[in-house]
Amino acid sequence: RTAYEEMIDRQMELAAGMREWFERSEFFALTAPQTLPILNFRLRGVPEHELEAAHRHFIEEFNRDGRYWISGTHVRGKSVLRMMIISYLSTAEHLAGFQQALEGAAQRVALHAAR
Repeated sequence: RTAYEEMIDRQMELAAGMREWFERSEFFALTAPQTLPILNFRLRGVPEHELEAAHRHFIEEFNRDGRYWISGTHVRGKSVLRMMIISYLSTAEHLAGFQQALEGAAQRVALHAAR
């Protein structure tokens, strides 16, 4: 039981680090408080009426190479992006790579939208 509790604590710590990263991000904003190792977030600067389509496009772009995975859902009727820390093997280094991948996909999507 102790090992299981330690794993959950580690996942919660990693999620708290991601929450702090999202709070500082120029590309993303949290859409709900972080209470589990699940974070809901959205693209910044996208009008609400375009958000669902923008999120679908972003998910496709982000998940394309298969290194990381996010999904989309709705919270209080609004489109959000979702990430979860569920593997007991997840580390801060994995999340640093995840953050870089998120920023890279956001930049690619922004470039595509600007054209």
